[in-house]
Amino acid sequence: MNAKHDGKIRGLDELNDLIHAVPDIGAKKGIFKPADKRNAKLRSRKKKVKHKTTHYLTEDVFSELGEAKETIKNFLPEGSKSKATKSGIVESAVKVLLEEFELKGEKSYLVQEFLKKK
Repeated sequence: MNAKHDGKIRGLDELNDLIHAVPDIGAKKGIFKPADKRNAKLRSRKKKVKHKTTHYLTEDVFSELGEAKETIKNFLPEGSKSKATKSGIVESAVKVLLEEFELKGEKSYLVQEFLKKK
């Protein structure tokens, strides 16, 4: 059975009409019409890429991290409590350490901590 007729694929016009007849409700559900693909790509670029990594922590630091997470949750309003994660705390702490390292170099807390260790 040949799907082509007069150089066109049979049913393509109807399919195209159906696709473009989809109401904007699809956008509310995260389903975008073909015309919105460009906007969907722009939205996806704004998401930060994360990489899974494993690092070892002392038992004390691990315990304090869990306690800090619970304390931070107590400071947050009900709708934001789920944002307080161990990963988020570690991400913030590392950012602060790296920014300070960029500014102070060998006088930074990070370098000084390594110099203390034997």
